Amino acid sequence: MSLARTPESRARIRRWERWESASRWILLVGAVAFVAAVPVGIGLAVWFWVAGVDRSGVFAWLYGSSVGVLLIGSALDAYTGPRLAEARFADGLCTVGVVEEVIELPQNDTDGNSTYDLAVRAELPGRPALRRTVAWGSGDSSGPDNRWVGRAIRFRHNALDPDDEHDVLFDGWPDDSEESRR
Repeated sequence: MSLARTPESRARIRRWERWESASRWILLVGAVAFVAAVPVGIGLAVWFWVAGVDRSGVFAWLYGSSVGVLLIGSALDAYTGPRLAEARFADGLCTVGVVEEVIELPQNDTDGNSTYDLAVRAELPGRPALRRTVAWGSGDSSGPDNRWVGRAIRFRHNALDPDDEHDVLFDGWPDDSEESRR
């Protein structure tokens, strides 16, 4: 937030950070509720069995409410994450660079597809070249490949430090024609 240039950007960052914090707390409460629901549910099942009571609706409420809180926290976190990233780079500089290397990461995404980092280099007049690493999820089983090396990429950054690799937000492809995708 210290690199935000305007009071409006700082306020926007603070707002989205509060939303992100709230989503993390909701996720934590949901996880604790779900973990606590398991032994409570087992205890209730034993108690109902001993008492000869058929109250299966209690289990649906117990597990359903904890899963519901988890889903609400997950949805809120998925919504706030990209908006917070955009707010952090709202006052940043937009630069066009070139993909120098496609790096396949050892871990896969949740669907088992490979994930990648794109090593990017941008030449700025009168300054050392910027080097950034753009995280690139797979999105599908094909993902990027070595044909992407040399492809122009647009990104946002807050600092002009040439080696601050993670000061980057993907901002699109400058030439999104069919030829640039090959």
